[in-house]
Amino acid sequence: MAKQELVAGLDIGSNQVCCVAGAIDEDARLVKILGCACVPCSDGIKAGAVINIQEAAMSMARAFEETEKAAGSHIGNVIVAVRGSFVEAKNSKGVANINHSNREITEDTVANALDSARKMIKIDNEHEILQIVPREFILNQQRGIQNPIGMEGTFIEVDVHALVAVSSNIGNIIKAMNSVDINCDDKIYGYLAAGDILVTKEEKELGCLVVDFGGLTTGLVHYADGIIRYTNEVQVGSDYITRDIMHKLRASFAVSKEVKEMHGAAFAHPELKNSEFEYRAADGRSIKKYERSHLVEIIQPRIEQVLFVIEDMMKKSSYGSQFLSGGIILTGGGSRLEGITEAFEKYFSCSVRIGTPNSDRVVGPHEIILNPVYTAAIGAVSSVMTNTYAVYTPKSSGNGVFSKIGKWFKETF
Repeated sequence: MAKQELVAGLDIGSNQVCCVAGAIDEDARLVKILGCACVPCSDGIKAGAVINIQEAAMSMARAFEETEKAAGSHIGNVIVAVRGSFVEAKNSKGVANINHSNREITEDTVANALDSARKMIKIDNEHEILQIVPREFILNQQRGIQNPIGMEGTFIEVDVHALVAVSSNIGNIIKAMNSVDINCDDKIYGYLAAGDILVTKEEKELGCLVVDFGGLTTGLVHYADGIIRYTNEVQVGSDYITRDIMHKLRASFAVSKEVKEMHGAAFAHPELKNSEFEYRAADGRSIKKYERSHLVEIIQPRIEQVLFVIEDMMKKSSYGSQFLSGGIILTGGGSRLEGITEAFEKYFSCSVRIGTPNSDRVVGPHEIILNPVYTAAIGAVSSVMTNTYAVYTPKSSGNGVFSKIGKWFKETF
């Protein structure tokens, strides 16, 4: 029996490349995750952008090969999850007339409305549209329609959330992939891919905020009234905490990261008093001792900075206050810091949980599924099933895994 061809999500992170492979179970309507790999790439990637193509390509190749080996099968399609300061969000609206005699909305009608919304997005030659996400359709002034195909009317409007990226940044990612014979079938925004598998329908309706606490950046995805309202990125991440520890303890970055993960905490509590740990100094030989309570004093200011910036960004958003009912969902490597949920709960006075992929969408080994480092890559694989974030791809050849609008509606609804 031939081995099943897999779909992979390749996540270009802050300073690493993570790859996850899965099989699409169309009968059960879910993705079975089978293998993964995460390869450091601090010399090739920084905050989601390629800074050295050769180094980035080598890390991509290694992550891809290790994932195929772990999954035990060939990877057929690759969806790249990108994020970084070179991606920005824009909202737009489009409209299309319904010219059929029976006034029925077809796939072509929806495509025309989305194309109209795309044309309204003002970009120069240095930028390209990464994704267009339809938030709602308005049929003859009736709002809140998610699936208009088959309905009747005279004209249809669409409200979209678009992600626009610097073309050269996207080009460098694709060039690095192609140099090691990895073909990119589609591209999606990594934070949206993560949010889509972490958030429940009820949380989206109530209003919630996904916080992807990464290495050099922290991504925000805000849902309210069941749709995406806001996306942004904070230029601070958990690696900044590591650097603070590194300078204070005069230890290497690797040692400081280990200290943070094993002994760090987001806020002080009584159990930390009189608790010491040992670490290796920068000379590689000396063993030193340090109190955990003092370590928390190093960490806290950076956590407070992240919390303040998130709050400030949300205040400036049109729907900024509408996330407290559904709460905050944390993911990303930084979400593993001890006490991080309590720190967010205390600051925002709302419920906070660590995000885990919805079991009705994704299944697989717990060491992969429950590891927040792999969330965006898992989301990229899962997006093949729903096509939620690739309804309209301007430069698509029509042969990719996201080529048909109708398929998205049928699978989503």
